[in-house]
Amino acid sequence: MKYVDKIYGEFEFSGVIEEIIKTNVFQRLKKIHQGGSIFLVNPKVNHTRFEHSIGVMLIIKKLGGSIEEQIAGLIHDISHTAFSHLIDYVLDIEGEDYHENRYGAVLKDSELNAVLEKYQMDRTVFMDIEKFKLLEYPLPYLSADRIDYTLRDMFQIGEISLENISWFINGLATFDHRIVLKSEDYGKWFQAKYNFLTAEYFEGEENVEINIIMKTIIKDCLEKGIIEEKDFFEDDFYLMDKINQKFNLMQWIVKIRGNGLKNKKLKTKKRIVNPEIIVHNQILKLSEVN
Repeated sequence: MKYVDKIYGEFEFSGVIEEIIKTNVFQRLKKIHQGGSIFLVNPKVNHTRFEHSIGVMLIIKKLGGSIEEQIAGLIHDISHTAFSHLIDYVLDIEGEDYHENRYGAVLKDSELNAVLEKYQMDRTVFMDIEKFKLLEYPLPYLSADRIDYTLRDMFQIGEISLENISWFINGLATFDHRIVLKSEDYGKWFQAKYNFLTAEYFEGEENVEINIIMKTIIKDCLEKGIIEEKDFFEDDFYLMDKINQKFNLMQWIVKIRGNGLKNKKLKTKKRIVNPEIIVHNQILKLSEVN
């Protein structure tokens, strides 16, 4: 199976990786936008959880991660709900972990498990993804998940180039099975880009505005019985179609924007990075260098 990743290039997938990608539970991620609601007002920000999940797996593979950790990277987002983190805003979940709490249930998908069993793998191996340190490692440190969404989001909004991405990927290394950087330059660059992404994109006016609007609309639709919470287990387009059966979603968005927002604040997860750097055969946090 040939796959072209827009930021990492062309790859061939086979075996268990190819078969997992072809399952319905994974293909569903093509219809879930990485940035949640923002594509409704900024169509160029239209990358998906499908692209991100494969990207995470590719970083893990490049760094020598086991096939189990590559699979964990591939499937870590299979439980994401429609519009990604919108459900967290609707239900006021500060940790933005609604999808994480249903991961175990989605991991039981029969088609996915048939593939794992074919390759003599036990799904329980993937229950605790935090044990895979290349995939998930706590803030403020680096992880394949954190790296991919930063590079992918920043590329999508036009803030970094393919050359920047290639340069940075070459600066990745591992220590004690976690991701570190080869020099201070890589650390400073990534920290600056991550800070920009957090302040100007995640917490930027356009993103905050559409998420507040969609939070208002979704709450109204839930109260009126137009949609149910379980509809979030489908995908962005399913949820939009269900709303559009009763109301014109885009007209609703335009109307709320035109009336002005009463509350322009949105609680989002606080994110700060302090990457680990190799300095004279020592591992130091960027803040500890010099």
